[in-house]
Amino acid sequence: MKKYEYKERLKDFLNSDTKGAKIAVVALCVLAVASVPIIVIGVGALGNAVQVFKMFKGSKEYSNKQISSVIYSMKRQKLIEYIYDKNGKTIVKITKKGESRLRAFDIDLMKINKPKRWDGKWRLVMFDIPMRFTKGREALRHHLKELNFFQFQKSAWVCPYPCEDEIIFIADFFGIGKYVEVLTAESILRDEKLKKHFHLS
Repeated sequence: MKKYEYKERLKDFLNSDTKGAKIAVVALCVLAVASVPIIVIGVGALGNAVQVFKMFKGSKEYSNKQISSVIYSMKRQKLIEYIYDKNGKTIVKITKKGESRLRAFDIDLMKINKPKRWDGKWRLVMFDIPMRFTKGREALRHHLKELNFFQFQKSAWVCPYPCEDEIIFIADFFGIGKYVEVLTAESILRDEKLKKHFHLS
């Protein structure tokens, strides 16, 4: 199944009021969703990066000095890397470590979209995860709770809305994707508690 596309959610985050967000997170989001494919940084071109950051509402609270500083800090943490092209320019790209950090943050932003009209179907998230993946299993349960899923059984959780992409995205991130299944049920016997939990008539 195709992973859930996260860049639009990051863009919404950047265009909202993000006062409390750490600047490193904001910086990574900018690099991920900037309209330009690369950001050129050099002794005389650091202003280009700052200008791109200022494109987003949530980035405007930070000073040019702060933005410049965090760029170098992310490089030291190996969240980004500098690549030098044949013209002597320096381009900035997110590393795999940076992408992982960004996807972890994206999971925290994730929500299940609620359609205007419920289609009457139930989505069951079921898993049988080996003990060696205890951390992944607990992380999945934590996020299911955060997303307001109903715990139907110990390893079976229910949601009335389409959620396949989001669940697979989370499960893949924690390395347990092959142990997780999402089923769609036309009906569930004795679903009164479920309807009450999700405020469905």
